[in-house]
Amino acid sequence: MQIHFKGTNYELAPEISALASRKLEGLQKYLGKNDGHVRAYVDMGKETEAHQTGKIWYVDINLDADGQRFYAKAVDESIETALDTVVRELASELHTARKKEISLGRKGGGIFKSLMRGFRS
Repeated sequence: MQIHFKGTNYELAPEISALASRKLEGLQKYLGKNDGHVRAYVDMGKETEAHQTGKIWYVDINLDADGQRFYAKAVDESIETALDTVVRELASELHTARKKEISLGRKGGGIFKSLMRGFRS
């Protein structure tokens, strides 16, 4: 998995990028064996420079895997909690896509089996 980081209105700390890398590597179980074809674009930072408190930190992730794009964004009071939220959203999207792919494969197999039954003599 290739991960590209960008900081907006914020100097990206190495600890935060290492934390984000660990959390994104945890999504590998939903992606399967396609390690080389997965790219993640992570944008972290402050919404505006003017605000000092409140929900000002955001994390924005675009994940490209197998020709599909998954996107999640979260805004929260700290960058760590926003990162947790966005990784949970991505995990949910990837899990749903994986279930849909398995379901379509099974449905196609059922259709093929019923067609083969019709060709018997």
